[in-house]
Amino acid sequence: MAAIEAFSKSLIEEVHKWGCLKQTGVSLRYMMEFGSKPTDKNLLISAQFLQKELAIRIARRAIELETLPYGLSQRPAVLK
Repeated sequence: MAAIEAFSKSLIEEVHKWGCLKQTGVSLRYMMEFGSKPTDKNLLISAQFLQKELAIRIARRAIELETLPYGLSQRPAVLK
């Protein structure tokens, strides 16, 4: 638990807030169709999607790393 103590409570709460949100699945076909004719509107939609989705996915990975079994979350390779 020492690694988590290095972060502020507000940061940990923010990570958990984002980590509790559901990831949005996107198929390769959808990405190909959506990106085949880039317009200013599509680029803005993509940027907005990525801004939200990356925060969710990174938060979920951080939570997964923190909750690894057998004390693995305290290993030096994970703490980096």
